[in-house]
Amino acid sequence: MKNQNEWNRREFIVKPLALAGAAGILGRTDLLFANPPMKTTASGPILQRTLGKTGMTLPIVSMGVMNADVPGLLRRAYELGIRHYDTAAGYQRGRNEEMVGQVIKDMGVREKVTIATKEAVRDHDRELNTADGKARFIEQTEKSLKRLQMDHVDILFYHSVDSVEDAHSEGPLEALRTLKKEGKTRFIGISTHKTVDVISEAIRLNMFDVVLVTLNYTMAHDNGILGTIERAAKSGIGVIAMKTQAGGSVRPDVHLPKPLPPVSQTALLKWVLNHDFVTTAIPGFSTYEHLEQDFSVVGNLAYTEEENTFLADKSFTAQAEFCQQCGECREACPKRVEVPALMRSHMYALQYGNADMARTMLAGIPAGKGLEACRLCDACSVACRNSVQVARKIGELKALTRGTAFSA
Repeated sequence: MKNQNEWNRREFIVKPLALAGAAGILGRTDLLFANPPMKTTASGPILQRTLGKTGMTLPIVSMGVMNADVPGLLRRAYELGIRHYDTAAGYQRGRNEEMVGQVIKDMGVREKVTIATKEAVRDHDRELNTADGKARFIEQTEKSLKRLQMDHVDILFYHSVDSVEDAHSEGPLEALRTLKKEGKTRFIGISTHKTVDVISEAIRLNMFDVVLVTLNYTMAHDNGILGTIERAAKSGIGVIAMKTQAGGSVRPDVHLPKPLPPVSQTALLKWVLNHDFVTTAIPGFSTYEHLEQDFSVVGNLAYTEEENTFLADKSFTAQAEFCQQCGECREACPKRVEVPALMRSHMYALQYGNADMARTMLAGIPAGKGLEACRLCDACSVACRNSVQVARKIGELKALTRGTAFSA
C-alpha cells in the first residue's frame, strides 16, 4: 500500500497532465443543461445581494473555478442558480479561462452571467516603468479575453496584491483605467491575501469597484480584518469573499488532528455570508457533491443545531492551521524565507490538490527565499501566532518536491 507522501507526490506530477484530457472528454456534454435554472431551493428563494456601486445583483454563492477541471461542473452550477464565475490568467496555465469561455459560449448564456478574471504582476515585471508596466498588463488581459472568447469581462482584478507598494503601482493602475474606459471590462477590482493594509489602500485610492478578500472563521477574533472589510463595503466597494472554508480542509487525505464533519463546510460558509457586507462568496468546489453542499445555503443562512455545535467548538481554528499571510513568520526566520508563500504552496498542493497553483507559487518565490533555503536547515524554528505548524508543512513540501521537476 502506498504511503500518503507517495500518493500526493504522484498527484503533484500527474494531475496537470490529466486536465486537458478531462476537458476534452467532458467539454461537449450537454446532459446537465436540460432544465431551466432553479429560482428557489428547498429552504427558500435564492438570496441575492448587490455588489457595491456596480449595481450588479448576485446570488450569495458563486463559483471559484480555480480548482475545477470538469466543464460539466460549471454547467451544473449554472443549472442550480450560480451566475458569477471567477477565474484567472494563471489558473491551470490559462486552461481554466479556456474552459470557462467554452462552457459559457456553448450554453449561450454570456449575457446572463458575471465573469471575473485576474491579472497578476510577475516578479520580473515589478521594476518596469509605468508605460511598460501598463502595456504588459494590457497585453496579458488581451490574451485572457482571447482564451475566454469574450470581448469583455464584467470584473477585471489586479490579482494577488499583497503589499501597499504593489497596490499603488502605476503601470497596472493605468492599465485598469484604460481597459475600463475601452469597455474591455465593466468594473475593476483588486484581490489580496493581505487584507488590512491593502484594502485600506484600495479605499484611499478610490478607484476600485470590487475587492476580493480572504475571509473565514479562523479570523472571527480579528476585529481589524472584519472592520477593514466592512469599511470597504460602506465606501461603496463590492466585497467578494474567498478562502471561505479555510483552505479546503475538508479533503480527507490532509493531515488534521481529527476529521471534519460534513456539516463543517456549510457552517463555515454561512458564517462568512452572515456578514451582510459580503455580497457573494466564491468557494472553490471541484466536485458535484461539494457544489450541491455549498449551494444548499443560498435559501437560508440560519445555523442548524449541528452547525451551531461545530462553530461552538473553538478548536477548529487551531485544527485548520490556516495561514493568514500576516508575514510575522518571515521576520522570525533567520534566512528570511518567504514562509507565507510556502504556506500557500502547501495549501494549493495538499489541500486543494492543485499542482499548477503550487508550482506557480513556488516558482515565483525570489531565489534564496524558498525551499532551497529551507533544505539547508535541519529543523525549523519558526512559530506561527495562528497555530499553523510551519515546520511540519515545510517538511511535507520538501518531501513532495524532492527529486521532482518542481524541486526548488
